Amino acid sequence: MYHIEYAALNYYHSPISDECLCIGILFHNVTTGQRDFKYISNFQRFHVFDDEADVEFVKLYLKGIKEEVEVSIFNYSEKFDMQSYISVYANEFKFSPVKVLNVNEDENYVEDLTKIYLKYDFAKSQRLNSNEEKKLIRKVLESNNLEYTTQKISGPFCDEISFDYQVGNVCIKMFSFKGKNLKRVIGNARQWSFVADEMRPEKKVLFIYDSDLEDKTNLEIIINILSKNAVVLNLDAGMDYILRQCS
Repeated sequence: MYHIEYAALNYYHSPISDECLCIGILFHNVTTGQRDFKYISNFQRFHVFDDEADVEFVKLYLKGIKEEVEVSIFNYSEKFDMQSYISVYANEFKFSPVKVLNVNEDENYVEDLTKIYLKYDFAKSQRLNSNEEKKLIRKVLESNNLEYTTQKISGPFCDEISFDYQVGNVCIKMFSFKGKNLKRVIGNARQWSFVADEMRPEKKVLFIYDSDLEDKTNLEIIINILSKNAVVLNLDAGMDYILRQCS
């Protein structure tokens, strides 16, 4: 069994903005000492996120992180403290809080988590499907000793509501907007916002989403609708929220 630490590197429009794009993920195998840093290759998507950014600078910046952290003849004997390393990043480039994961020795955790956090760098045929993604999320919950259930929840009218997970008092629904007509999703968002309102105050509702940023206008509408009665976050921020609320 390997004990893994990992953190996502996010790029923000500005130091005071909450809007961000995941552009890399840092792994530290505490058991073996191996370190890996994977970062985006789809810089067209990055340009869509911030068309004023210096893409060539960002490429060099990410390459520099990879050369600095991955084990080489120059640093193989140095002890690596991920928390100390990521704490120096601020402003537009910030690492998320460190998460822990226990995996079997034959599991390719680097590839699997990279396919979740940097999924749009991969062809559709190479990406994890929704069940594989949820399996990895369950593994994160279990590695942090968080009990969860996937059973349906009884609603206020003796009906059954299908959230993806319930962790403690937090009910979680995951949305993937990749390749979808977001105008058609708006109605579904209204229904889930109504459900979230019905669950209060007994339950907290968290909506976790991903998006390819191709339709920012309708995505913003959907997020605003969902946010009326619930917390709405991307995957990494959503996992941080769960760990804070339920640990």
